[in-house]
Formats: sequence, structure tokens, C-alpha cells
Amino acid sequence: MVGVLYGHSKRSGVLYGNLIYIVRLEKRESKGYRWEHRTMAEKLKVFVAHSFDKSAPKGESRSDTQVADWFIRLLRKRPLSFHVLTGAKPAPAPIDEKVAADIADCSCVIGVFTKRHHDKDLNKWLSSQFVLCECASAIGFYYNTNKLICGFYEKGIDPKDLALVTVGGLELVEFTRDDLEKDKNRFVDYLKSLPELVATGVARESQLVLFRPRPYVQQRLYKIYTVYRNGRFTIQNLNTMLITDVARFLSEEKGMITHEIWHRKEEIPRLTDMIATPISKRSEKPFINAILRNVNQRKINARLEITPVRHDSTRAYFSVSFANLGKWGVKLKNQDILRYQYAWGLPRGYPTQEEDLVDPAPGGEINDEAYSMAEVFASHALLRNLIFELRFEHGHGEFFSKSPFFQTTATFGDLPSWSLPQDVPKIEEEDHEMWFQTYKLSEQNFNGRIRVLWRPSGSEEKAEPVN
Repeated sequence: MVGVLYGHSKRSGVLYGNLIYIVRLEKRESKGYRWEHRTMAEKLKVFVAHSFDKSAPKGESRSDTQVADWFIRLLRKRPLSFHVLTGAKPAPAPIDEKVAADIADCSCVIGVFTKRHHDKDLNKWLSSQFVLCECASAIGFYYNTNKLICGFYEKGIDPKDLALVTVGGLELVEFTRDDLEKDKNRFVDYLKSLPELVATGVARESQLVLFRPRPYVQQRLYKIYTVYRNGRFTIQNLNTMLITDVARFLSEEKGMITHEIWHRKEEIPRLTDMIATPISKRSEKPFINAILRNVNQRKINARLEITPVRHDSTRAYFSVSFANLGKWGVKLKNQDILRYQYAWGLPRGYPTQEEDLVDPAPGGEINDEAYSMAEVFASHALLRNLIFELRFEHGHGEFFSKSPFFQTTATFGDLPSWSLPQDVPKIEEEDHEMWFQTYKLSEQNFNGRIRVLWRPSGSEEKAEPVN
């Protein structure tokens, strides 16, 4: 009989620290039972996501790197003795393939969320978005496994602001940068349950509060920006969501999925006013509307309820509700697929001529204020399939003085490291090429941000006179 015992339960082996003792019980003829054991080194492999910044925030003595090194030493020493991996320094590109492979190969990601950026408008500290992105990527890798995501956040950070990986109000362990040694035993108590939780798949709330994946997975997003000659725009978001845990979806999420809309320069009006705008008036007034197309293969084609959640000037959050599908004869269950879309727009959002923008920076540097911009990001963790399409209305003369190009980043904060610019492929589509020039990008297993930039053509009035 061979088995493994975790903690102090009375099975057939014991897990102490990093050693698994496997006990074999054999019955020998006329000599009773013989006990035999063998020992197998089994270090828990963890990935530590942390900031690499070597400068301390204002008023602090330790840098982010020093804080991370302290936690890494704690993890490697007894009584924990974990096998620790870390990422590379942030680069102007999505998460490195080796880093992604290391995260996938580990049994746990431990985030160390330090104060990195101070938002003066909101008077709050924000963590490194690169750390957040590494933790968020693990949600996709660890889905439906015993693997865990947990961590520590510095006092002064609101854990609710940790965006993707903390949706649902899940807590982490707080630390003070200059009092790490004082709280060492508390941190060890938090971490020493990890091997048992990974081995058994049982997360005990009294021992450790973990990140958990949402009870749904975004399988596909088809995002369509349509920009008109007069500066008006509409944005369609065609979503495909797989419900993975219907009980949690209906209880914890109240049967709702939260989305957000934003514009870099234009203020978003009150959502209640946008919801009240009929679709027939979408070219005249700000609007937002949502429609449920299908549940699995069943067509619904009914308007969905939109509930405002939060409004922050140029960004607004709202929930789309699927709690009352019974009125269409639908009872949600695990592995159901929801196909729905929401669309919104403003009667003016983009400049119509390049004179409305500042001049581009010299030397090829990209100055955000010199370009119009459209953006998409993975707001529901790993996005299996992304299509990002931009349609620009035809008119008299050339639409652009600088054709669309795109950049990517793995971070979600206000100070991202963008990749080098690349041209967006131009698409000739017979259905609407008479009316629009179309550009399209597609990504698989996307977990970051993409922005597309362009400059409109200049005004005819400022054209050089012909002699």
C-alpha cells in the first residue's frame, strides 16, 4: 500500500517542508508486516513576480528590488525551502516566452505588489503593472488545476486596485516596507500551507486567501472601431464567454459580467443618459446598448440590461446581466457559451484634421498627443482569440497624413513600455470597402494591450497655394 500523507493526518506518509515520505506497508508470509519508507525530494516550485526598480519611493529607505530580494530569501530558506524562479526585467514587449513558460511550469505564483506609481488625481499608490500582468497571465495557465496565485501587497496600496487578479474582493497579506523582519513569522505562517494546498487542491480560507479565476473565460473578442469623417465614432464589442462555474457566476458575480469603456481625451457622459439614447439617435447623441445573440446554439437576439458601476471622467464601468435568462426559457449550466455584444459611441471623439493635434516629436519618438488612438486590452485575463478591426470612412481626399500603426505592451498601467511601432495590415473587404477603409489585427492567447495610432490628413485651407 503506497500513499502520501499531508500535514498531520493519518494516512500513509507525511509531507514536512519540502520532503514527501512515502510509506509502503507489506504483508510478509508468517512474519507479519514489514514497514518500508523512501524519501523523495520534492521542492515546491514557485514564481515570484516583483518590480525590478532599484529606487525607493519617496519617504522609504528600501527599493522594490531590496523588498523582493528579502521575500525571495525567505522563500528559499528553511522552514519553507521553496524552489524560486523570477522573471526578467520588463522589456518593451509582451511577457517573454521563457517567463511565460516558467510561470506555467511552477505550482504557484507569488506576487510582491510594492508601491510604484502615485496617482495625484486619485491620491493613491499603484503597484507595478508588469507584476500585475505576470500574475494575471497565471490565471490562464492555472485554470482548472491545483496551482495557486497568492502574494503580498505594501501598506498604502488598495488591494481592490490590483485590477485583473483581485476581482471578487479577494485579499492578500499586507506588509510594511521597513518592518519586514518584524512580520517574518506571519509571512511564514501564510506561506507554509502552500505545499499542502497544491498537493490536495483544498484552499482553506483560514490559512490562505488566494486569487481565483473568474467563473467564466473570455474565449473571443471581436472589437470594431468605426471612425467617421466628422469625428464621430462607434465601438462594437462582440464577446464569447464560456461559463465554467455557474454556481459561482450566479452567487458571487450575481450573474453579471463587468466591462468598461474609455476614451483617451473625450469625457464619457453619464451612462444613464447613454443607456436612454435609442439606437436610431446614435449619430446625434452618446449611446450604449447591449444585445444577447446566442446561448450555445440557441438564438436569443434580445436587449440586455446594463447597470452603471463607476464613472471616472474618461472611463466608465458597467455590468451586463445574465441573471434573468429564464424569461427566454434558458437555465444556465456549466460549459454554456454566451455570445453577446455591446456597442457605444460619441458624436465627436476624434480630430478631423491634423492641425488639431500637436506636431510629432523629432527623432522618431512617439508623442501620444500627436496621434489619434484606438486601444484594446485583455480585461478578463487571458483572451483566447482577439480580432481588432478599425474602419475609417471614405470621403474626398486622403484620410491620413500618417497611416495607422500599432504597438503592444504587457502592462496595464499609465506608464507602459510599448513595443516598436509596426504597420497595421490593410484589408480589402467587399462588403463595405465602398464606404470604409479597413485595417485588422488578430492575436491568439492575448494577455496585454494593443494600441493603434494615426494622424488625420491636414485641412484644405492650409494647403500650399498653387502658382
